[in-house]
Amino acid sequence: MKAESTLNKITKDWGVKCLCIVAGIILYIVGQNARLEKRTLSVPLTTVEDGLLTSVNAIPSHVNVTIKSKSQNIAPITPSEIEAVLDLSYYVEEGTYNVPVSLSLSSDIILSDPAELTVTPEKFVVKLEKKTRRSVPINVPISGDPIHGYEVTSIKVSPAEAIISGPRSMVESIDSIYTDEVVLTERKENFTETKHLRNISKFIEIVSPYQASIDVFLDASLVTKTFNNCRVFFGGLDPKFEVEEFHEISFTVSGAQLVLEKFYPSEYTVQCDCSMIMSPGEYELPIVINIQDAFKIESQSTEKIKFVVKEKPAEPPALAPETDGEL
Repeated sequence: MKAESTLNKITKDWGVKCLCIVAGIILYIVGQNARLEKRTLSVPLTTVEDGLLTSVNAIPSHVNVTIKSKSQNIAPITPSEIEAVLDLSYYVEEGTYNVPVSLSLSSDIILSDPAELTVTPEKFVVKLEKKTRRSVPINVPISGDPIHGYEVTSIKVSPAEAIISGPRSMVESIDSIYTDEVVLTERKENFTETKHLRNISKFIEIVSPYQASIDVFLDASLVTKTFNNCRVFFGGLDPKFEVEEFHEISFTVSGAQLVLEKFYPSEYTVQCDCSMIMSPGEYELPIVINIQDAFKIESQSTEKIKFVVKEKPAEPPALAPETDGEL
């Protein structure tokens, strides 16, 4: 009877008692959680690839990891003791995927309950493409100008091509790769420099080479210059003859800039040989342009000239000197 009475006391208002027990448990948990602390750390994010596929879009280097636990649990933890991994090695086909970030603690760290680890962001949208490589030409950017009167005649790069690697679409879109800049300022002689190859983007890897040898060849600048209204000199003409009117032509020559800048035609530069003319009349004879061997005649307004030769008018007789009359 006594046992029955005790049982009746226990089971009496059982529903109310259960609610009280549940409420007590909830209050205990809430109280425990209220005493938990949070700590957020910036943790390096490690991206794992299998070598066949690679990411096309940028992936942050760090994620935020929040630890919720008792103060004595989280106080000594450092970012280096937490590993955050974005594992892309599970994917074997090109495409866009939501890839979760996995977390793990160093084996030296033991968190006692209650403890909670969360990462922000939890997932990354990653576009994966096949990783490929190809050879592309190496180009050399130049800046500055050589000394006045000189110019670059050619540039030789060795090796002439570089091997790059990266996402398929990016590698296929690259036509060339550049070295660091070569400066020509105040140069007039051939020279050789070794320059590093420039990174195109963080998605593209330069497999080889990392630098190139550059031979730059310079020479005197070749320019053209046109001379207009140059009078023709009629050489060898018998002194008793003269040309009825003067004649002019234009001509263009090419040569080294420094030399050609100082050249100006003289009155004898453009000539017509009249030594064979024996009588007045109309003639058509070739023109000779006398210039330095270093120059080349590119064009002239005419190669022959028509002109009229006439006799010079007789000079009037000299007047007798006047004399004073006799006184």
